[in-house]
Amino acid sequence: MLLEFRVKNFRSFREEQTLSLVASNDKCLSENTFTQGSYSILKAAGIYGPNASGKSNLIKAFKTMQDIVIDSADYKPGQKLPVIPFLFDKASKEQTSDFEVIFFVDKVRYQYGFSATPQKIKEEWLYAFPNEASQTWFLRKSDRDKWKFGSYFKGEKKTLKEKTRENALFVSVGAQWNHEQLTAIYNWFKNCLRIVTADYIWPPVTEAMLSELENNDQSGNSIHSTITDILQKADFGITDYSVEKIDPPKILFPADIPVAIKEKILKQEREKRAVHFFHVNERDGVSVKLPMEEESDGTKRFFNLLGPWVEVFVEGYTIFFDELESHLHPLLTRELIKFIQNEKNTKGAQLIFATHDTTLLDPELLRRDQIWFTEKSEEHATCLYSLAEYKTKARKGEAMQKRYLAGRYGAIPILEAFSIDD
Repeated sequence: MLLEFRVKNFRSFREEQTLSLVASNDKCLSENTFTQGSYSILKAAGIYGPNASGKSNLIKAFKTMQDIVIDSADYKPGQKLPVIPFLFDKASKEQTSDFEVIFFVDKVRYQYGFSATPQKIKEEWLYAFPNEASQTWFLRKSDRDKWKFGSYFKGEKKTLKEKTRENALFVSVGAQWNHEQLTAIYNWFKNCLRIVTADYIWPPVTEAMLSELENNDQSGNSIHSTITDILQKADFGITDYSVEKIDPPKILFPADIPVAIKEKILKQEREKRAVHFFHVNERDGVSVKLPMEEESDGTKRFFNLLGPWVEVFVEGYTIFFDELESHLHPLLTRELIKFIQNEKNTKGAQLIFATHDTTLLDPELLRRDQIWFTEKSEEHATCLYSLAEYKTKARKGEAMQKRYLAGRYGAIPILEAFSIDD
């Protein structure tokens, strides 16, 4: 479960900016929060702002942090880290990009972060707070080859330190060598986060998940019923669906193709599934079976979302989603948010989404502390701030959409009329 994410000197973020999922003292919409220890934590947060203001960069920053945690142990010597500093001033180009996250795993709060240039990890740190008692697990400063291990950090230290190259994270290396404490941190990044960027190409997750579950009568029937119910309620005119195996085509491979590549291609072909949706003509009751390719872009996108969305809810994962409203009707987007904020969400599922859909700025859907804005300065640096921090005092039933579009909160484009010169 995510509490805070901090980023500094990455893409359009020059100064440190913080996205916090810690709820304010606002008492409205209490069902939109969890309680974890002494913390009240938000189930969702929406990010608004004009194009090129930094909304997508915030999600890319988290994705970059996740990628480095998952992959850096396998980086080759000299391989560059995927960090891009703020490029609009000379000083920032030479400084580190900084990432830090505060989160809960099994009711224990952790604070983990690192500073990096494209060439190396400069600093890395990890603290744990079981029962709110502070424990330093390790501190690393590569410029002075300085390491500090706290007394609560157990297991191998020296060997793991020696295996950690300058472009690798200690957490990543520790997980690769099955260090118990570091693996728990690594697994949160790898298994408990779902990050969907604007250019994300959806794999057939929903099809694969449903096909696998159909071999389990009890779980398969339950999931099938849930997905069917959601599709019917989404008003696509769909009454049911089927996921069917496809006979793989015969492929003529070149004689010199590596065996590993050949097996990978064959495996992908064997795992392909055909999805069909059933529509009923209400006038004469005739059922029509259509392949997924014949459905609208909105139907296909929604179906692709369903598998990951249900998984996030059931497993209690955190999902970052750019352009949540793409191809979806505003009321459908609203229902996706309500699904995450449902009182049945007891495992900690969270949604952080970037959007231009101002209909979601509704005090009956989102609290003020759930609404965030990005705005760029004259120096092209992104500022991230919450509506709860805004100087204007909240009013009951506040018309947030109207006030936002009127520029009362900032974070809107300053436009001039488009025209064609004579």
